[in-house]
Amino acid sequence: MTRYLCPQCAVHYRANEFTTYTAQSERWAPPHRDAMSTLVRGVRTLLGVTVADHDRARAEHLEMLRLGVHHRCPRGHVMPAEFLRRETLPIGLIGPSSVSKSTYLAVLLQRIVGMTDLAPMGLTFTVEERSKGIYQRDYVTPLAMRRPPEQTRLERTSPLVVRMHRDWAADEDVNLLFFDAAGEGYRDARSSADLNPYLSVMAGALVFCSPVNLAFGPETGFALAPGIEGATAPGAGTVVAALQSARTVADGRRDPVPTGVVVAKCDELAPLEARQPHPGQAIPLDARLFYGHEDAYLRRQSRWPYELLAAHGQAILAEAERFSLLTRYHAVSATGSPVNNLGMFDTIAPVRVHEPLLGLLHDMGLLVGATALYGPERVHG
Repeated sequence: MTRYLCPQCAVHYRANEFTTYTAQSERWAPPHRDAMSTLVRGVRTLLGVTVADHDRARAEHLEMLRLGVHHRCPRGHVMPAEFLRRETLPIGLIGPSSVSKSTYLAVLLQRIVGMTDLAPMGLTFTVEERSKGIYQRDYVTPLAMRRPPEQTRLERTSPLVVRMHRDWAADEDVNLLFFDAAGEGYRDARSSADLNPYLSVMAGALVFCSPVNLAFGPETGFALAPGIEGATAPGAGTVVAALQSARTVADGRRDPVPTGVVVAKCDELAPLEARQPHPGQAIPLDARLFYGHEDAYLRRQSRWPYELLAAHGQAILAEAERFSLLTRYHAVSATGSPVNNLGMFDTIAPVRVHEPLLGLLHDMGLLVGATALYGPERVHG
């Protein structure tokens, strides 16, 4: 039987373990069907859904919306009815404080939800109803004031659920559940799981570090701008500790966790990047990404961040490779500029913020089938 994730208690339950209520908290049950009707519908489903079946399902769905029908998990957490219609996949933003995890997520969501950047690629995103308050308070409002979101605290943070619609799989929307895992103070696997239970069920991970976590020797002829050295962001050891705390929770899993290693605040590395023979290149945001070239694009973008970590962040690279064998590397800047002396961004000009998400979606198998929509005749025709 299919199991569904409760996004509030981070536990998978069987469908029959959820109870259903109306907006007035009265128990609700779907229309009763006798055994023969159920058998007939099963046979018709195997043969292909008919227009009548689709219309009937839509009418039932609209009736549920009219009555405010929702589900509750065994612990009493309330979820919209749609949660038992689509998969919920947790994505962890892993890394210590001050590496711009929250700022990155705020800008990414602004681009893909508010500005629909990926719509030409067949991907649209909406914030789920119960997450809208968190989204507005913690992400939209600070960015509107050109300020970074509040720093992630050690205790468990509220997840943010975003619904992803794919044009080539119109009836198979997916919930992406984003959560922060700062990592400091996690002593072992048990404390990690207790403080952040989403780590044990995550379907993908974005691991963050920043230039101050890297070790640039004098032989490189490169130094971070004055005032950046010795900032509050921790060194490589804290990034590694955050990764280790996440890995100990996921160690028992047989399936690899698709992972994007994100070198954040890459605007600080612009002078160094310009001197490289093969600098990081952005993935073109067009439909051709989905027509047999996605791996080439992602490998090309991954090359420079990987070489950067190999040269100046060996401990981070080694731990990232222990964390997951399915890993890509990205250089990203959420805002393109640091905060000024007023604690505000002078401008917000994102650099490659889409790419870690696109790489993760690709490795999680969520872009399979896009070629049916974006074949050569559609792309070049």
